[in-house]
Amino acid sequence: MFSNLIKFITQRLTFSLVFLFCFGSLAYALYSQFFEGAEPCPLCIAQRVIYGIIGFISLIAIINNCKGWGNIPYSLLTLGFSLFGIKVAHHHVWLQSLPPELWPSSCGMPLSILYSKVPLSGFIHTVLSGTAECAAVDWKVFGISGPFVSMCGYCLLAIASIYILIPRKWLIK
Repeated sequence: MFSNLIKFITQRLTFSLVFLFCFGSLAYALYSQFFEGAEPCPLCIAQRVIYGIIGFISLIAIINNCKGWGNIPYSLLTLGFSLFGIKVAHHHVWLQSLPPELWPSSCGMPLSILYSKVPLSGFIHTVLSGTAECAAVDWKVFGISGPFVSMCGYCLLAIASIYILIPRKWLIK
Protein backbone atom coordinates (compact mmCIF):
# COMPACT_ATOMS: atom_id res chain seq x y z
CA MET A 1 0.00 0.00 0.00
CA PHE A 2 2.81 2.42 0.91
CA SER A 3 4.61 1.69 -2.36
CA ASN A 4 1.43 2.53 -4.32
CA LEU A 5 1.26 5.89 -2.57
CA ILE A 6 4.94 6.55 -3.38
CA LYS A 7 4.28 5.67 -7.03
CA PHE A 8 1.34 8.08 -7.08
CA ILE A 9 3.22 11.00 -5.46
CA THR A 10 5.74 11.55 -8.22
CA GLN A 11 8.40 14.22 -8.31
CA ARG A 12 6.36 16.26 -10.78
CA LEU A 13 3.28 16.05 -8.56
CA THR A 14 5.39 17.17 -5.60
CA PHE A 15 6.70 20.17 -7.56
CA SER A 16 3.09 20.94 -8.55
CA LEU A 17 1.99 20.86 -4.91
CA VAL A 18 4.92 23.10 -3.94
CA PHE A 19 3.95 25.56 -6.68
CA LEU A 20 0.29 25.57 -5.59
CA PHE A 21 1.31 26.05 -1.95
CA CYS A 22 3.55 29.02 -2.82
CA PHE A 23 0.88 30.52 -5.10
CA GLY A 24 -1.75 30.11 -2.36
CA SER A 25 0.52 31.65 0.27
CA LEU A 26 1.23 34.66 -1.91
CA ALA A 27 -2.43 35.01 -2.85
CA TYR A 28 -3.45 34.99 0.83
CA ALA A 29 -0.75 37.53 1.71
CA LEU A 30 -1.94 39.86 -1.05
CA TYR A 31 -5.57 39.35 -0.01
CA SER A 32 -4.66 40.23 3.58
CA GLN A 33 -2.84 43.33 2.43
CA PHE A 34 -5.36 44.72 -0.04
CA PHE A 35 -8.68 43.58 1.42
CA GLU A 36 -8.03 43.28 5.16
CA GLY A 37 -5.60 46.19 5.50
CA ALA A 38 -2.59 44.26 6.83
CA GLU A 39 0.49 46.33 6.05
CA PRO A 40 3.55 44.16 5.33
CA CYS A 41 6.82 44.95 7.06
CA PRO A 42 10.21 44.48 5.34
CA LEU A 43 10.60 40.91 6.67
CA CYS A 44 7.09 40.04 5.44
CA ILE A 45 8.01 41.31 1.99
CA ALA A 46 11.25 39.30 2.09
CA GLN A 47 9.28 36.16 2.94
CA ARG A 48 6.90 36.84 0.06
CA VAL A 49 9.85 37.15 -2.31
CA ILE A 50 11.26 33.84 -1.07
CA TYR A 51 7.89 32.12 -1.58
CA GLY A 52 7.78 33.60 -5.08
CA ILE A 53 11.26 32.31 -5.91
CA ILE A 54 10.44 28.81 -4.66
CA GLY A 55 7.19 28.83 -6.64
CA PHE A 56 8.99 30.01 -9.80
CA ILE A 57 11.65 27.28 -9.48
CA SER A 58 8.90 24.70 -9.00
CA LEU A 59 7.04 25.98 -12.06
CA ILE A 60 10.20 25.64 -14.16
CA ALA A 61 10.65 22.09 -12.81
CA ILE A 62 7.05 21.25 -13.74
CA ILE A 63 7.49 22.61 -17.26
CA ASN A 64 10.82 20.83 -17.82
CA ASN A 65 9.43 17.54 -16.43
CA CYS A 66 12.90 16.07 -15.84
CA LYS A 67 13.20 12.44 -14.84
CA GLY A 68 15.41 10.98 -12.14
CA TRP A 69 18.60 12.93 -11.56
CA GLY A 70 17.36 15.91 -13.59
CA ASN A 71 15.23 17.07 -10.67
CA ILE A 72 18.17 17.34 -8.27
CA PRO A 73 19.14 20.95 -9.17
CA TYR A 74 15.55 22.12 -8.81
CA SER A 75 15.01 20.35 -5.51
CA LEU A 76 18.35 21.60 -4.14
CA LEU A 77 17.38 25.16 -5.09
CA THR A 78 13.95 24.85 -3.47
CA LEU A 79 15.55 23.26 -0.40
CA GLY A 80 18.10 26.06 -0.13
CA PHE A 81 15.50 28.80 -0.45
CA SER A 82 13.21 26.96 1.97
CA LEU A 83 15.98 26.82 4.57
CA PHE A 84 16.71 30.52 3.98
CA GLY A 85 12.98 31.21 4.39
CA ILE A 86 12.98 29.31 7.68
CA LYS A 87 15.87 31.49 8.86
CA VAL A 88 14.14 34.74 7.87
CA ALA A 89 10.79 33.69 9.36
CA HIS A 90 12.49 32.47 12.57
CA HIS A 91 14.21 35.86 12.90
CA HIS A 92 10.82 37.52 12.43
CA VAL A 93 9.22 35.31 15.10
CA TRP A 94 12.14 36.08 17.42
CA LEU A 95 11.69 39.83 16.88
CA GLN A 96 8.02 39.48 17.74
CA SER A 97 8.86 37.68 20.98
CA LEU A 98 10.96 40.61 22.25
CA PRO A 99 9.48 43.11 24.72
CA PRO A 100 8.83 46.55 23.19
CA GLU A 101 11.83 48.17 24.87
CA LEU A 102 14.16 45.74 23.02
CA TRP A 103 12.64 46.24 19.57
CA PRO A 104 15.10 47.43 16.93
CA SER A 105 14.94 51.07 16.00
CA SER A 106 13.07 51.89 12.83
CA CYS A 107 15.03 52.78 9.72
CA GLY A 108 12.86 55.87 9.44
CA MET A 109 12.45 55.63 5.66
CA PRO A 110 9.98 53.77 3.47
CA LEU A 111 11.52 50.89 1.53
CA SER A 112 11.31 52.69 -1.82
CA ILE A 113 13.34 55.64 -0.52
CA LEU A 114 15.75 53.38 1.37
CA TYR A 115 16.34 51.38 -1.83
CA SER A 116 17.22 54.49 -3.81
CA LYS A 117 19.50 55.99 -1.12
CA VAL A 118 21.39 52.94 0.21
CA PRO A 119 23.63 50.53 -1.75
CA LEU A 120 22.07 47.14 -2.51
CA SER A 121 24.09 45.22 0.09
CA GLY A 122 23.12 47.71 2.80
CA PHE A 123 19.50 47.63 1.68
CA ILE A 124 19.35 43.82 1.87
CA HIS A 125 21.03 43.86 5.29
CA THR A 126 18.55 46.44 6.58
CA VAL A 127 15.55 44.53 5.24
CA LEU A 128 16.70 41.16 6.64
CA SER A 129 17.61 42.65 10.03
CA GLY A 130 14.08 43.86 10.60
CA THR A 131 12.70 47.08 11.99
CA ALA A 132 10.40 48.07 14.82
CA GLU A 133 7.38 47.50 12.58
CA CYS A 134 8.56 43.89 12.08
CA ALA A 135 8.39 43.28 15.84
CA ALA A 136 4.71 44.20 16.09
CA VAL A 137 2.19 41.39 15.60
CA ASP A 138 -0.16 43.02 13.11
CA TRP A 139 -2.03 40.06 11.69
CA LYS A 140 -2.73 36.47 12.58
CA VAL A 141 -3.77 33.33 10.74
CA PHE A 142 -6.12 31.17 12.84
CA GLY A 143 -4.85 32.97 15.96
CA ILE A 144 -1.19 32.32 15.15
CA SER A 145 1.21 35.06 14.06
CA GLY A 146 1.80 35.26 10.32
CA PRO A 147 5.58 34.76 10.50
CA PHE A 148 5.16 31.56 12.54
CA VAL A 149 2.70 30.19 9.98
CA SER A 150 5.15 31.20 7.25
CA MET A 151 7.97 29.37 9.07
CA CYS A 152 5.84 26.22 9.25
CA GLY A 153 5.14 26.58 5.52
CA TYR A 154 8.85 26.78 4.76
CA CYS A 155 9.37 23.62 6.84
CA LEU A 156 6.78 21.82 4.71
CA LEU A 157 8.50 23.03 1.55
CA ALA A 158 11.86 21.80 2.85
CA ILE A 159 10.35 18.37 3.57
CA ALA A 160 8.89 18.26 0.06
CA SER A 161 12.29 19.18 -1.41
CA ILE A 162 13.96 16.40 0.56
CA TYR A 163 11.27 13.97 -0.60
CA ILE A 164 12.11 14.84 -4.21
CA LEU A 165 15.81 14.21 -3.54
CA ILE A 166 15.24 10.66 -2.24
CA PRO A 167 15.57 8.12 -5.08
CA ARG A 168 12.31 6.23 -5.75
CA LYS A 169 14.07 2.85 -5.55
CA TRP A 170 14.92 3.57 -1.89
CA LEU A 171 11.26 4.21 -1.10
CA ILE A 172 9.74 1.36 -3.12
CA LYS A 173 10.85 -2.11 -2.11
